[in-house]
Amino acid sequence: MRRRTSWLLRLGLLANLTGGLMVLLALAMLPSAAVALFDQAPDLWGHVWAAGISAGAGLLLFVLTRRWARRTRVGHREGFLIVGVGWWASGLIGALPYWLYAHTAPGALCAPGIVEVGSDFCTFTAAAFESISGFTTTGASIINDGLWGDVARLTPDGRPGLPRGILLWRSMTHYLGGMGIIVLGVAILPLLGVGGMQLFRAEAPGPTTDKLAPRIGETAALLWKVYLLLSAVLFVLLSAGGMSAFESICHTMATMATGGFSTRALSVAGFGSGYVEWVITLFMWFAGMNFTLHFIALGGRWRAYLRDPEWRAYTAVCVAATAAIAWSLLDAGGGVEAADAWRVAAFQALSIISTTGYASADFEMWTFAPVALLTMVALMFVGGSAGSTSGGFKVVRHVLVVRIWIRELFFLSHPHASRPVRLGGKAVSDDVVRAVAGFAGAYVALLGLGTVFFCLDGQDVLTAFTCAASSLGNIGPGLGDVGPYDNYAVLATEAKWVSMGLMILGRLEIYTLLVLLTPSFWRR
Repeated sequence: MRRRTSWLLRLGLLANLTGGLMVLLALAMLPSAAVALFDQAPDLWGHVWAAGISAGAGLLLFVLTRRWARRTRVGHREGFLIVGVGWWASGLIGALPYWLYAHTAPGALCAPGIVEVGSDFCTFTAAAFESISGFTTTGASIINDGLWGDVARLTPDGRPGLPRGILLWRSMTHYLGGMGIIVLGVAILPLLGVGGMQLFRAEAPGPTTDKLAPRIGETAALLWKVYLLLSAVLFVLLSAGGMSAFESICHTMATMATGGFSTRALSVAGFGSGYVEWVITLFMWFAGMNFTLHFIALGGRWRAYLRDPEWRAYTAVCVAATAAIAWSLLDAGGGVEAADAWRVAAFQALSIISTTGYASADFEMWTFAPVALLTMVALMFVGGSAGSTSGGFKVVRHVLVVRIWIRELFFLSHPHASRPVRLGGKAVSDDVVRAVAGFAGAYVALLGLGTVFFCLDGQDVLTAFTCAASSLGNIGPGLGDVGPYDNYAVLATEAKWVSMGLMILGRLEIYTLLVLLTPSFWRR
């Protein structure tokens, strides 16, 4: 009886926090609804109904479970459960604006045979894919042929593009997911009477969590301040480059979140501006760094970057990859100017390593420059820094894996010696070493299983492999049928759900979600 009561209280706490999350998501939908109202666009009622359903259901859930939540504290089990359920709930609730737009817009968007813009969202699976891809900052899309609006809100063949409200919501899902919608909630958890450290440890990307302040809510708030400050600077710079205020907002949110959703069918290449590409390249580099370093540097201690071994490795990989791609493009000829080659190389290298997924070129066509193409594929398995908004394996894990290899080679010739793995001049605990090794194994296993599944689902090996890598690494574009100027609509329904599962697994660092599937987690 006591065990049953304990789990009822835990479920009550889970329902209470999920209800609060739904209310927050409803509030986040209001700017998109306001844009739709201003434009008198056909997506207005989709946003209104989505916000109403999310707010109404969330408030009801929050109020009904309030008493249970007060009687339960957040332990490590509750933390993992709340984070896992919270991310799935966010993705499914976030799908409502897309799905309801397709079903409430004037006309017959969801009639059989209709291929108008917006009809992509007629199935809830497609809407959920776009939403989960947004929240996990993957940036993979199911929109056929990249049919979303350019500056005139027209598609390449002259039809009206997606409404601005939908475009803004796509970018908003990136922005919320970038720093972590659960971390956003941590800042207000003291109002609910519970602590947040367990949530932060489960949500924060990377193998370690740095606390910038004594209280976890203060830490989350400080990280968000850095996030907002960098976003404001990027918005000003993009606006100065000729972008409209609306597109500057959308690309600021997508860039700082390392998401990659664009308002243009050709992504950033659609602006035809070298200035815009260089500015976004710079901020993709910033977004791929540990935000703790940004906070320290803003306090005047900018040498913290140079002292951080992960930052040095991350920057070295960015420079080396850019040089390799530029050299390959120039060596292959084809009339590519040196300035253009370096710009494209830097942009695409940073886009993939930071897992943003923007495109300034169709890099899957670089078969004439094999070194450039192979470098792009290799970058899919690097990822950004721990504590950044990037996905992927994370640079610090690569650094630790290399140092573990070096130590094992040392032990072959000195079997009785003692040599700890060091990072930043400090010995790394055996627990962290074990966790990194386990994570590497789980990452490779999931990549292999995902590739096999997509092959069995009918995709060719190249598409299946890069689809699995892109989903698990939260990158967005792959190769083959899911290349930078293609989309994921080619996947069958079950394959889309598998891809969504890989996205969330990758965003939550695998173990946060997998632990929920172990029998020991549910035992007392």
